[in-house]
Amino acid sequence: MTVMNTRRLPIATRAIMLALALVFLLGVALAAPAQLRAQDAPTAANATEMLVFDWNKPVTKNYGGFAQYKPLSAFPQLPNGNWLSPINWANGTIYFRAKVFSIPKNQPSMKLGFCFWQNSPKYGEECSKNTSVPGVPGTERQWSQTLRSFNKIGGAAINWALPRWKEGFVVRGPKGPVSPKSGMNWGGQNPNDWYPLNIHYTAVLVLDGGEPDWSKYGW
Repeated sequence: MTVMNTRRLPIATRAIMLALALVFLLGVALAAPAQLRAQDAPTAANATEMLVFDWNKPVTKNYGGFAQYKPLSAFPQLPNGNWLSPINWANGTIYFRAKVFSIPKNQPSMKLGFCFWQNSPKYGEECSKNTSVPGVPGTERQWSQTLRSFNKIGGAAINWALPRWKEGFVVRGPKGPVSPKSGMNWGGQNPNDWYPLNIHYTAVLVLDGGEPDWSKYGW
């Protein structure tokens, strides 16, 4: 009878082989998720639109007529980086959409404007035109404006290569913002007739013509 002689590999060799096997298995486990994430992430070459702002809740009196996200850095879902490179978003058009759900008292003269503010390295403020969006439940409006045509308040232009401080829309009545800020005295209005204003307000920046795909943003 022949007896087989089985030789055991040295301990150091077995340890190296085990480590290599673990590295291989770990690589296989991570490769698929990593590849999926890369495919799911939109590339700069394919980007044509991006969500700039979305508000779908009441504007209460304590907001003072300015429904803002501030500081903008606290809202990572909203893009706040370099809008000049690698894609020149500053040459795009912002499409706005708003729908009024409720308001204490109908305000047919209501207008809404949208602004960006920057405080570093120097102050900047740029705002859209004020657009009529009657404060009447059920009102829905869409409008657009090129970003380059925004009004530079007091000549203070935004540096679009740098992060912004805050952004948001302003609720306006016949005599200006319905706000107590900077002596505005609520624009001569009774704020209890305006707030809470329950509204859905969305802004989407589009590069080259055509409306955004509103279905992506809850519309």
